[in-house]
Amino acid sequence: MRSMTGFGRAEAVRNGIHIVAEVRALNQRFFELKLNLPRAWGPHESEIRKMVQGVVSRGRVEVFVRYTRLGPSKAKLQVNDELARMYVHELRRLGRTLKLDGNLRLETILQRPEVFHVIEEEEPQLGVELGLAALRRALKLMDTERVREGRALKRDFELRLRALAAAIPRMRELAAKARALVRANFETRIRELLADLPVNEKRLYEEASAAAQHGDITEEMTRLRVHLDAMSTLLKRSGPVGKAIEFLLQEINRELNTMGSKAQDARLSQITVEMKGEVEKMREQAQNVE
Repeated sequence: MRSMTGFGRAEAVRNGIHIVAEVRALNQRFFELKLNLPRAWGPHESEIRKMVQGVVSRGRVEVFVRYTRLGPSKAKLQVNDELARMYVHELRRLGRTLKLDGNLRLETILQRPEVFHVIEEEEPQLGVELGLAALRRALKLMDTERVREGRALKRDFELRLRALAAAIPRMRELAAKARALVRANFETRIRELLADLPVNEKRLYEEASAAAQHGDITEEMTRLRVHLDAMSTLLKRSGPVGKAIEFLLQEINRELNTMGSKAQDARLSQITVEMKGEVEKMREQAQNVE
């Protein structure tokens, strides 16, 4: 079992290139990936998505990769000769047209920044290799954190499942007593109403039993036991289990709601309320399970 939340950070430095990769996983019902990558990394987004999905199957994942060059960057100066000639030609023509004195000097061209371009030479392939290596380590660290938190979640689920299972024998005992009490009260009431009139004992017993069945929760307790066993088995399964847990908790809650509505005993109703409280806590926890 894994939690859906986690964080991993890794760095890589080589040949004056510094890469920082960070991965953050958050709760979300379905998978969503947000990438914040260096500008030239667009062609590698598909590869990065596959890397992330190899670790995370559900939740929102944010990936940040920063590229920094240490020390002076490699750069070269590019001069637009053709544009410089056009400036000189047009300035001379304008001087003749306006009858202006003065000579053109190099400083005149230097004032035109579009003539000169400083181009930084990057090593994109080396940067990508370093970045992917750092991202793999960050994903591994994040997954380790998710596994650790998942173990804590699993222990919490197991404790609550044991509490639910322990309540079933007590519920079965109270339900049996409630059925017997309903039948006895029904028989007493009918005899009082009929007074001295003849009573069909067999029919009376059948009617009393039918009345007691209205509060019978035997089927619900059986299904509840099945769901709890299925949940216990599910917690031992490897891989994503969050959606399956949510489904089983819905079924468990449905049985408890039915049992609460049919309960004929105040103590039985109280136990049902307490069990629903445990299930609600499990449902909250399940939102953080992958």
